[in-house]
Amino acid sequence: MSVLLRLALLLSLFASCTIFRTSETRLVGKIRHEITRSTVFSSAFTGFTLLDPVSGKTLVDVQGDHYFIPASNTKILTLAACLEFLGDSIPGLQYAYNSAGQLLLKGTGDPTFLHPDFADWQLGLAWIKAQHKPFSIIPESVPRFGPGWSWDDFNEPYSAARSAFPVYGNLLQWKKQAGQWTCTPPLFSAENIAFSTYRGPQPGVITRKEASNSNIIFTASAPDSAFLDGFEQSIPMPASAFTPETLRQILADTLGTDVAFSTATDFQQPQSPWQTLYCTPVDTVLRRMMYQSDNLIAEQLLMACGGRKYQTLDQDSVIQWMLDSVFVAILQRPRWVDGSGLSRYNLMTPQSLVQVLYRLWKTQPVARLLSLFPAGGVSGTVSNWYPGDRGKPYVFAKTGSMGGVVCLSGYVTCRSGKTLIFSFMHNNFVGSNRPWKAEMQRILTLVRQY
Repeated sequence: MSVLLRLALLLSLFASCTIFRTSETRLVGKIRHEITRSTVFSSAFTGFTLLDPVSGKTLVDVQGDHYFIPASNTKILTLAACLEFLGDSIPGLQYAYNSAGQLLLKGTGDPTFLHPDFADWQLGLAWIKAQHKPFSIIPESVPRFGPGWSWDDFNEPYSAARSAFPVYGNLLQWKKQAGQWTCTPPLFSAENIAFSTYRGPQPGVITRKEASNSNIIFTASAPDSAFLDGFEQSIPMPASAFTPETLRQILADTLGTDVAFSTATDFQQPQSPWQTLYCTPVDTVLRRMMYQSDNLIAEQLLMACGGRKYQTLDQDSVIQWMLDSVFVAILQRPRWVDGSGLSRYNLMTPQSLVQVLYRLWKTQPVARLLSLFPAGGVSGTVSNWYPGDRGKPYVFAKTGSMGGVVCLSGYVTCRSGKTLIFSFMHNNFVGSNRPWKAEMQRILTLVRQY
């Protein structure tokens, strides 16, 4: 090959690389331009980071190093902790025997026990019944609410209180059928409801008092006759449900046997090593947490991680360990205070969330990882957004929203087949978040195309 021919080939190769780089730069610039000039995003505070997990290169960054309230994007960090500690199944119960041969049980924070949307807890229930022994539960005190939670959300099902031994998802399920009221668990009954003689500001709902010394702890905002057959409502259990005596009665009714609570006496101390009973597959619970953005499950799973790591249901120690070891290289250290993201004390940057997602991409099988995130147009909180071609999703991401906050972080699959990692965060807007969701969908569609 002549020198001139070689030179021509090199020049041609250089020119093609230059064209490619120019094209890539132009497309990246267009995405950035669409975000910074968006009339929707301009009315509040927006951050965006887009990363290529193959090269590790950040492609687009708009205020990606700024801190935002992440809302339920916090669950991405909780997911990472669960994948670090929990193995393939949730620790359901811990058990041991005392010197008298009595069975001792200890809660692990497992959120699935007696939960109506899970079935594997029945294995644990059958095991307990098969022991044919009286048993005691060793109580462990857990703060009911997380730091910075809004206290007046106590009546909302998304704000169920935390506990060491959750039952029924720590929710009461009220139903009216054939004119009769039922409640699950049945310990709470219609005798606890005071029906209003007038329609309140929220007609047709049941509310409860946060603290009450009376037997009437629920108030219906309309007469009994205003509630039609088929009415259902979930409401967080009252504070009294988490006393040892009430929990003892709930379990005794369910198990059909007497239940006691242990005290710290020599007689009650275990004489055998504590063993753990595993029931529910971890991915089943993680999908519920991520798809439905279930706050109680997120909180309880982070406690369960503490039980595995430190033998105590302590979220703070797990968070500190994750930040100081697994996430130590994150450039903007997250302020992470709870498992669910209910707290406005949480603060994270788009860059930090992308780095957490990048680590998950590198350490988890891709098929499993994407199955844990809601799929656009298919499942969870993005089932009505990001529809793909012929029902094939291209966005796998966790949403996060509260007043003035809407976030979306995860993975986007481009038409080329390449998957990119992104984090969109918006704070300090007023009104509906729907325009923000629509604008994010428009931008991510452009990312997919380019």
